Amino acid sequence: MEQLKLLAMTVVLTLLIWAGADTLVNETASVRVSFEVMPLAESDLLMDLTPAAKSQLFELRVVGPRRVVEEFQAREPLTVRLRLGHEGDIGPTTIALEKNMVKGAIAEQWGDFRKLSVLSVAPSSLPVVVDRLISADVDLALKSLTLAYDDAPQLKRSVTTVRLRESRYNEMMRGGVPPQIDLSAEVERLLRGKPTGQTTTVSVAIDPRAFGPEAAANPSSVEVTAAVKSQRMTAEIPTVPIKTVLSFANLAQPVYAVARDGTRLTLVTQTIRVTGPTDEVAKLVRGETRAFGFIQLKEADLQEVGAYRAWTPEFQLPQNIELVEEPQPIEFKLTMSPATDGNGDSRPQRPPAGQTGS
Repeated sequence: MEQLKLLAMTVVLTLLIWAGADTLVNETASVRVSFEVMPLAESDLLMDLTPAAKSQLFELRVVGPRRVVEEFQAREPLTVRLRLGHEGDIGPTTIALEKNMVKGAIAEQWGDFRKLSVLSVAPSSLPVVVDRLISADVDLALKSLTLAYDDAPQLKRSVTTVRLRESRYNEMMRGGVPPQIDLSAEVERLLRGKPTGQTTTVSVAIDPRAFGPEAAANPSSVEVTAAVKSQRMTAEIPTVPIKTVLSFANLAQPVYAVARDGTRLTLVTQTIRVTGPTDEVAKLVRGETRAFGFIQLKEADLQEVGAYRAWTPEFQLPQNIELVEEPQPIEFKLTMSPATDGNGDSRPQRPPAGQTGS
């Protein structure tokens, strides 16, 4: 038993000695890595590698415990993320790859490699492009208006603040003309759907994309007030039907209209001239909407049968459309009739909806 205990203790001590030796023995190795860069937190900087540097591999000479070095080698090529600051001008520059900076970046990114030390980096510098976000006041403009207005569009504010790359701002300023945002197209797109001839206020989004993909406007919209001139047209509408109508109270009266030639007056047509919004008048011309005329026969008219006289028709027109001139009068007389003839009802017609007479 004593010999077995002694043998077991010897094995345990041997393992402890080997483990301790393994942690005490340092090993040096070369490992390939790539880099990516980003600015320090809460910085206005924008940083990126040059196109060539994005595909470039760098050689690190590292030293550390054997197992840590072996684990680091097993993961190559690793991408090491560098957080950088920059106090100089924007544009292309080179960053010195200092050993302690790279060591700190590795330890921050992978805690299990914090025992590694960096002996060298080759190449020893990293080409980057530095930019910076700035804020600039930009004028809002209405330079390309095409609609006709009673009251031209008025902006509630004429300036917005744009957050953009400094390089982009410098490029836009090289022409000597301060940059603007033209809101004309968006303003008129919104106004086209609003009633004409009256003051309207629309909220217009400010699009800063011309200042680059990172650009943002504050405020991001502006109110615009305008009155678009009513777009009107005049047109002739031929063969508009006109009928005589009785009020409901007099439908039983046996009267009919007679023209000068002695024929019964059942239907008359007339050409009228109308005016109104261009779209609405065009619909009437195309027959998409309808117009009709009527002569309202009242109680007093039914007491004066047998005499020819001129009657002025009224016209029922689509909404917002009106006559340009007074309708032409129609001459006929009223005649009493005992009944309907065999060819159809020749009595004055029932009035159209909404026209009940008096």
